[in-house]
Amino acid sequence: MPSSFFVSDNGACPFHRGGATPNTEPYDPKTHWGDSTAWAWARNSPFRFYKQNQFEGGISTPAILHWPAGLKQKPGTVIETPAHLVDVLPTLAELAGATLPQSFPERELTPLAGTSLAPIIAGGELKARPPIHLLFSSDRGLRDGDWKLVSFQSEPWELYNLRTDRTDRTELHNVAAQHPDVVQRMIKQWHDMAEHVLMTPPKERAPVSTTPGDHRHREWTDYDKPLTAGKVRQGKSTATTLPRARKGTKLTVEGDQLILQCTGDDPGLAFSDLNLTAPGPYVLEFKLQSDATGPAELYWTKDPQTILPKGKHQDFTVKHDGEWHEHTLRIDETKTLHALRLDPCGG
Repeated sequence: MPSSFFVSDNGACPFHRGGATPNTEPYDPKTHWGDSTAWAWARNSPFRFYKQNQFEGGISTPAILHWPAGLKQKPGTVIETPAHLVDVLPTLAELAGATLPQSFPERELTPLAGTSLAPIIAGGELKARPPIHLLFSSDRGLRDGDWKLVSFQSEPWELYNLRTDRTDRTELHNVAAQHPDVVQRMIKQWHDMAEHVLMTPPKERAPVSTTPGDHRHREWTDYDKPLTAGKVRQGKSTATTLPRARKGTKLTVEGDQLILQCTGDDPGLAFSDLNLTAPGPYVLEFKLQSDATGPAELYWTKDPQTILPKGKHQDFTVKHDGEWHEHTLRIDETKTLHALRLDPCGG
């Protein structure tokens, strides 16, 4: 019988970037639905947080191995030994009797981060393994035996003992203050692996913050505050949609104003699923007061399959002088717009 290895995706996502279409039918091929923050948390239950975060809610995924000819574990056996996708290559190499090359023309090979799971497949257990290194953008983590070190978006390191929380692994009890020696040892492990195994750039392995944060994702939607609607005028009609702050942008609302704080690269606002009823051309009007720098850009798409910043775009001039200025941008597009992205500065 053939063998197969199945791994599901990791963690529900608390936001969408593809332009959700909540009012469409599920059988329509153009339908694109995304989780809200609350429903993503529910789908990750009993674990905490989301895709991209290195808590169990963002990294845990079931894996199923089917290999009647070679698997010595009893059918239906559940193995609790932690493993990672980086273990697949050394496992298959050992099972196939293949030798991994030590060199390759015009390439500098890096050491493997994983280990072979062949002992488990043979009916035994894994005596030891390298730490499992976790990194996505500014979210960090390290699993070493029963200990797990986690940093939410480069906020202070947290430490959890997953044997203590073995029944649910919900990471509710941060014991970093009780085990500073373990924290320091694992921080050094994380940085050593980041630099010498993953070869990550210095920016991604800079020291974490020493100031505790509130673990608030910059792209979560705050439903407690009604957001001022972005408006696109087409002829005499107006289409309204809620803006979403892009990565590197903190969005707050004060009265009838949207306040954008550019906290990183590529800042701006995205307006998805505009629900316009007529084709263009269009006119986008807004007032802007800026103390930022850099060029400004406008992007747009005409269908849900095209994800921003793909599609079309135009540059426009912004005066970053701290004064209010009116802007009128004409979008010479004959087809109906699906989504807009407004980048008022360059970072």
